[in-house]
Amino acid sequence: MTLAWVAAWGLVVALGLVVGSVVSGRTGHAAVAVLQDGLPYVLGLAWVVAVLAVLTGHWALAVAGAALVAYHVSVLVPRVLPDRTPRWVASAGRVRLLVVNVFIDNQTPGELAQVLLDSAADVIVIAEWNPTFAAAFDAAGGAAAFPHRLFDPADDSDYAVAVLTAAPLRTPSRMVRRGELTAAQAVVAVGSGDLTLVALNPMAVVDPDGYPKWDEQLDTLHDHLHTLRGPMAVAGDLNTTTFRPRMRRLLSLGLRDAHESLGQGLSPSFKLAADGVLAAPGAVVRLDHVLTNRHVRAVSVDDRPSAGSDHVPFVVELAVRPAAGRRPGRGA
Repeated sequence: MTLAWVAAWGLVVALGLVVGSVVSGRTGHAAVAVLQDGLPYVLGLAWVVAVLAVLTGHWALAVAGAALVAYHVSVLVPRVLPDRTPRWVASAGRVRLLVVNVFIDNQTPGELAQVLLDSAADVIVIAEWNPTFAAAFDAAGGAAAFPHRLFDPADDSDYAVAVLTAAPLRTPSRMVRRGELTAAQAVVAVGSGDLTLVALNPMAVVDPDGYPKWDEQLDTLHDHLHTLRGPMAVAGDLNTTTFRPRMRRLLSLGLRDAHESLGQGLSPSFKLAADGVLAAPGAVVRLDHVLTNRHVRAVSVDDRPSAGSDHVPFVVELAVRPAAGRRPGRGA
């Protein structure tokens, strides 16, 4: 029994270190980043320790476990409480934005293409954009439905991103290339104004040298977003949950995760595989996001079938604040 309680204390210390890495804002390694992404699951172990410690009278361990449980509750509850809807939303222009990682090795690209075309979206952000999927999408009717596109034709990596729209893009839509960061920055007309949409797919931390490159990409994205003004949204497979410190730094610009603003912050979007045994549990964490500034508000969000991808596509309806109602100042 002594060994069991030593193990329990070891688990509490390990959980405390994970929490400490989040609170202190330090990640530093891919393994730590993965643990931070899995924070809701990892801290679930604290409940088991706390309950067993109380039942057996191990009070010091119970207190330590209870502290971790309290922290667990503090990070979960805000993500299931929807934000108040501002009054300006009622008269704002709306746009339906679909976000999807199509999966570069998708075995049924035509099926997924039809899912996207059936979504009634106005704008589509596609991560892992590739020639095979592009051909299937166009063959299914995508060329006519979404003729206006922004992407880098020279980007043949697994992290290429594209923005597809039914209506013409506005000036100055462009590809952004800064250091390790590549993003499609599309300006879309919505109502009486414009929405700047920054679409990207930074590197997965589990890839070779993935964490330092991802970290640099997020850092560069932070600096780039700091320069933008007016209604803005960031969308794509960001390869992170909102639990990581680097993501919290990005949100500190005044951005809000669309799912969290709607009380759906615990809904997952990434599966461990596109099919097979690892896909059986379904999506486990949210890596796909839409982040909005104070001039944009998520009104609704709903998932679409994966259709051969290891990510769950979703459509979010965004309200964009009318130009006349905006206060002067930094957009983010």
